[in-house]
Amino acid sequence: MTLTIVAVLLTGYVLMSTMQVNHLNRAAVAMFCGVIVWVLYVFRGTDFLQLMHPEEYQTYLENTETRGLTIGDFVANNVMVKYVAEACYVILFLIATNTIVGVMNNNGVFDSLVSWLRMHSSKWFLWVLSLLTFAVSANVDNLTAAVLMLSIMSRIVNGHRQKVIYSCAILVAANLGGSFTVIGDMTSMMLWVHKVVTPSAFSAGVFLPAFATFCVFNLLLSTMLVGKVNVVSVLHRYKGDDSFLSSWQKAVMLVVGLAGLWSIPTFSAVTHFQPFIGALCVLALIWLLEGVFTFRQNGNVLFVSQERLHNTEFVGIQIILYYLGIALGVGALKECGALDAACHWLTQYIHNVYVYGILTGFVSMFMDNVPFVMAGMNMFDLNSTADTVLNGAYWQMLAFCSAVGGSMLYAGTLAGHAVVEVESIGAWWYVKHIFWRVLIAWGVGMLVFWATH
Repeated sequence: MTLTIVAVLLTGYVLMSTMQVNHLNRAAVAMFCGVIVWVLYVFRGTDFLQLMHPEEYQTYLENTETRGLTIGDFVANNVMVKYVAEACYVILFLIATNTIVGVMNNNGVFDSLVSWLRMHSSKWFLWVLSLLTFAVSANVDNLTAAVLMLSIMSRIVNGHRQKVIYSCAILVAANLGGSFTVIGDMTSMMLWVHKVVTPSAFSAGVFLPAFATFCVFNLLLSTMLVGKVNVVSVLHRYKGDDSFLSSWQKAVMLVVGLAGLWSIPTFSAVTHFQPFIGALCVLALIWLLEGVFTFRQNGNVLFVSQERLHNTEFVGIQIILYYLGIALGVGALKECGALDAACHWLTQYIHNVYVYGILTGFVSMFMDNVPFVMAGMNMFDLNSTADTVLNGAYWQMLAFCSAVGGSMLYAGTLAGHAVVEVESIGAWWYVKHIFWRVLIAWGVGMLVFWATH
């Protein structure tokens, strides 16, 4: 049964990673596999429970209040629920932070960047655009950062070839920028929610390797650019849901939004609440600020208008269901003993964090890094080895290498799929021009990781 569960999930992960070819709905595959493996688990539930939870299950059977209940009741209320809860913590955080960015974007807070970024030097534009993406992705998840910066770039650059090159720069910068903060990517957020890293120590350990990789990649990518940026001749007016905010009001909203996002780790450390609580507080503050700024000009009707509530487009219901399906699948892997068996084999025959990092990077090229990192996170228990202590090298390596691996081939990240779909980038062109550049940059980043650890 364990082998059957592993086979179902591997098949599902392959289908999700090749969605550009098979055109299947990623969320549908994740949810289907996530549900099926738990059904298979329940069929042999007694064996699995005696293997993984012998004392808890025996106490459950001896409790007179639970007599007559099925194995499914115990699995649902005592085993599966913790994986669903962790997934919901991340999902609620993503909804809140992406809605914050959506509110600011809908009010034209980022609109001035289009005018500011219009410049003639193609190489200088590459560095400015990618550095800005790197910084934005450190504050919100990399998918949101990539989509936001793509929309800004497309309003500046006119030529298709330059658009493709700058899109690849945005993708790599978004993945690397999100890898060094606990609020910058779903993978690093999972590590924080799982309580194996703390925000400050995690950023201190991953920033230099990520930034070194970013700089080397940009240096290599700049060789593809010559001359001037093919700038759009006419600067089009902002076409969002204009809220008639003045320049100072947009500046205030930007400062409050960024300060609120950066304060979430501190809020969580002080209150010991889950991170999504702080994110919801910041979202409420941004919405209240928006209402104050727009109430006099437009009245209360605009504040509650349905049109202004579409700012969750960056996350989307499909991504939420996709992530929940992945969490269910990985939870089943853990509870059937497959991840423990893999942990035992790795500890016995490899036991080297740099080998783990290389394996993570190359697997993330072909398989979405979200399920792979989630599996790697649940494979080792906290303090089980010298590298898996709180803020240990294993957790940092997992986040860093999955981000780089997801950049070598776009199939490894949700941001990669979004960039390729928006700009129609061919798979062979990406391999020919981007893969080896990311690979060299990754090698430099690994050296920096080794030197700093």
